[in-house]
Amino acid sequence: MIKLTRKPKPSFLTAEKVIELTEEFKEKGTNVWNNDLIKIPLLESSFKKCAYCECNISEESKYMEVEHFEDKSNNPDRVIEWENLLPSCKRCNGSKSAHDVLSTPIVNPYIDNPNEHFYLRPYRLKSKTKKGQNSIEVNDLNNSLKVVRIRFDIGNKLEETIEDAEERCQLYFENKITRRKNRFVNIIKSILYECQPHSIYSATTATILHTNEIFKELVEKLKNEDLWDSEHDELYNNSIELTLEYA
Repeated sequence: MIKLTRKPKPSFLTAEKVIELTEEFKEKGTNVWNNDLIKIPLLESSFKKCAYCECNISEESKYMEVEHFEDKSNNPDRVIEWENLLPSCKRCNGSKSAHDVLSTPIVNPYIDNPNEHFYLRPYRLKSKTKKGQNSIEVNDLNNSLKVVRIRFDIGNKLEETIEDAEERCQLYFENKITRRKNRFVNIIKSILYECQPHSIYSATTATILHTNEIFKELVEKLKNEDLWDSEHDELYNNSIELTLEYA
């Protein structure tokens, strides 16, 4: 889970429209939130990922559900309130279900900074706070097959790429020809690109990256060779903001 920034409320959700749709839901139980004018900006605000587990919900095999942070069963007056809506995958939405976030709070990534509530212990989220623990349990964020295994596969692939980068670095220092320089420079960028807010499971990849000693050494070598550019810098700073404590 990473910190998210909510998009401005869609212009069609005027005060009058909110009242109208809320009453329609109360009277008919209609899915008044199932509207692209709501779903698209929600999806964009989360980089097309589930706000909770960070899986890609723009893939063909997955689809987005509009999640009500304060559940619609117990809080019908907030059923179409913009600040109460999140983009979620079916698994996370189903796990959370009608959980009462008022009596047992969980992390809201549009309000809370997840790195204040979670840390990472090899591919499993651990809680730093009670709210973090509630979130892990309510959203099933350590589901072994659906979440932890995917974090492991992605993290393992990232570490393999870092090892490839180390080999490219060694080749470059053996013979500082342009072709080898470019391969070394570009693989570091590609690694950083996999740890950006738009990347799936980016809290995991960013944490693995910035706790990897080989990567730290490669960054220093790149800088010492004056090969570290502004794009590297931007990607690096974006990724480090997503990191969790690692234990």
